[in-house]
Amino acid sequence: MNDINSKLKKTFESLNKSLYRTTKALELYNPLAEIFTDVSKNFREIELINTKNAHLNKEIELEIKKRELISLYKKMNSIVSNIKSDMDIFYKEMNDGNVFLEKFRTYRRYVFVDTKKSEDFLKKIIDSFNIEEFILKFNVVGTIDINEISSKVKGKKIGTDIVVLAENLNLIYEEILKSKVIKFRLLTDSIIIYFEKDNVLYIEGPSKKIKLCDIDAQNFDAKILDD
Repeated sequence: MNDINSKLKKTFESLNKSLYRTTKALELYNPLAEIFTDVSKNFREIELINTKNAHLNKEIELEIKKRELISLYKKMNSIVSNIKSDMDIFYKEMNDGNVFLEKFRTYRRYVFVDTKKSEDFLKKIIDSFNIEEFILKFNVVGTIDINEISSKVKGKKIGTDIVVLAENLNLIYEEILKSKVIKFRLLTDSIIIYFEKDNVLYIEGPSKKIKLCDIDAQNFDAKILDD
């Protein structure tokens, strides 16, 4: 078992390094794309000149022969074909990797068309996950009157946190979100809900919970971000 765990860790480390080298791929691709763009542009210009000046056919023929362009172009065409074949394989493998990773996603960002859809979605999540209460935690508490907020959301103050019954979710929207200045999150036994905006929710939790959130979010017309 230790050998398997060690191999798994090393493989993850290798994968991590490879993914961080994405910028290297761009450094290699950009010059290649520039070459192909220039080749296409030059051919279009030559063809345009030839179309308007048929009397230059002989000169074009001589230039092509002198520069061995047919052989050079066939060679480049073969290289591009091989690159495309390789990229098709890489793309499939990358897609397979994406499917595998998504099975283990533990976070998701949802964008709703309006505040009501956001709230209705959370009400559905409360029901689906049998959530009875939240722990309301603030990012910064120095300028916040915890007692006042606790009273407004009918919660119970514990230190700098507030325990809020799930049935009072509407008060979170009515009393806290409307201020648009207080940053906070809701903690439950199964998920954590971050309010980036009143209609933008970022949720963390076990992958099985995130999958269920994805399903419910679709029923409330959410844009499910893939970041």
